[in-house]
Amino acid sequence: MDRQIVCFAIPAVEVALAQLDDPRLRTRPVAIAPLNTARALLREISSEAAQAGLAVGMSVDHARRICPSLQVLAPNPTRVRTTDESLLRVVTRYAPVWELSQPGSFLMDVTGTGRLFGPAYDVAAKVQQEVLELSRLDGVAGVGSNKLIAQTAATLIEPSELYDVRPGSEEVFMSPLPVGTLPGLQRPCMRKVVHLLDDLNLCTLGDVAGSPLDALEVALGDYAGSLSRWAQGIDTVPVLPPTRQPHLEETVLFDPDEIDDSVLVGRLLDALQRCCRTLRSQRRVCGSLSLTIRYSDQREVTKRERITSETCWECDLSPIVTALFYTCMRRRIRLRAMTLSMSGLTGYAEQGLLFDARPHEEQRKQDRGKKLAVALDTLHARFGEQSIRYGRSV
Repeated sequence: MDRQIVCFAIPAVEVALAQLDDPRLRTRPVAIAPLNTARALLREISSEAAQAGLAVGMSVDHARRICPSLQVLAPNPTRVRTTDESLLRVVTRYAPVWELSQPGSFLMDVTGTGRLFGPAYDVAAKVQQEVLELSRLDGVAGVGSNKLIAQTAATLIEPSELYDVRPGSEEVFMSPLPVGTLPGLQRPCMRKVVHLLDDLNLCTLGDVAGSPLDALEVALGDYAGSLSRWAQGIDTVPVLPPTRQPHLEETVLFDPDEIDDSVLVGRLLDALQRCCRTLRSQRRVCGSLSLTIRYSDQREVTKRERITSETCWECDLSPIVTALFYTCMRRRIRLRAMTLSMSGLTGYAEQGLLFDARPHEEQRKQDRGKKLAVALDTLHARFGEQSIRYGRSV
């Protein structure tokens, strides 16, 4: 049976929410970016801003020179999170398996649901209609036999439109598209690959798919195999629900850029607390930690640490995260962002140790830390993220 994947997304979701609040913004160039510094980068732009020559990743100062009438708005993560929860109520009515790919964008595996809801393109149309009625947000929908095809199709259309790529036509669909259309090539780590493809005059995905794999490996190294498969529309990665995601990630953004170690460590430990709370809710433990810091000059440093005794408790992971931070922080330059990643996630072991060899005082301290974490989980679940906070993050 061919898989049926639907990608439903609200393009530039924060811009769409701002235009929903203020109809005057619907005909003006709008961008989302931190407001405290001109060096901040644009995170989202409206279609009017794109027509004026702006692009995501451009600095606010540069964007204002190109488009003096640009309206720059501050990000609102809380409202985006609330919108995702509202969209999820619609998505879960039709999709037994779903995945949040990015804010305002969901991947749904509706394979085998044809007798209940009809073909995948009917499901996509129903989700679009219900979201429009519930939230007054126009979404796009791409339908394909895998995640790559569905996501790519959704990026080629305007709000309220639907693109259905039938099974067997994946390579024909991908062939004429520019290389930059691939969702995987839009990550910062793939910029070098994009420049190499441009130097090789491989402008379309058809050019890449038609190139011999051994020749691509000489030029692109380890990326060649994945890129060749993507260019042919081949993607074997399944839609994974949150409890089966292979890793967990939390990003902290600073506005303005920050250099105070105490503030940086406090915000990082808050991110660790959120990750640990998610792990406990999924009954999983972490086997590896990774920290990436991004400086104001866009340089990135990444350090990793293996966890010998897998855990989901802040009292066990806080010293490791703090040590990772000071290992990464080797330049006295302000930070723009930090990303904490957890991998090696496995199921939580119900059976504890029969005999604990730790000193009694150390055991008591750890038990108190675990009880405090559980109490904070309950408070945050009932009253929200901002109900109680550590003073170190202020």
